[in-house]
Amino acid sequence: MIEIKITTDSALRLLMERMKFELRLRQKSGMIKYRSHLEDLSFSEAMQLVESSVFDTIFLLPVEIITSQTNLVSIITSTVRALSRVLHKEEFLLFNEKQSRNLIEPIRKFLIQETRANNFLKN
Repeated sequence: MIEIKITTDSALRLLMERMKFELRLRQKSGMIKYRSHLEDLSFSEAMQLVESSVFDTIFLLPVEIITSQTNLVSIITSTVRALSRVLHKEEFLLFNEKQSRNLIEPIRKFLIQETRANNFLKN
């Protein structure tokens, strides 16, 4: 098992930066009103941003970390829960490890399947 050593505060900063980026993208596409801040969003809108931000951030990790046994699920869970104090939405405290696994598992399965198939040799 590979243990990823990152503090919750550092992971939270990374997630917040990605969420701000996603918010700007959604504002440009008209999905969210301009002049909206993360704190102003409803919980469902904020959760959609969180999920897409976590998904994007996972894809930025090295393949070996995603496909190996790691503590990534617990890191994501604790980071999303920490959003409750930053965004002042207590609903984030209900985020659990099952939800984290549901975000990671499709990426993990895809990468395992693609690396086994040796598709990269045909490039």
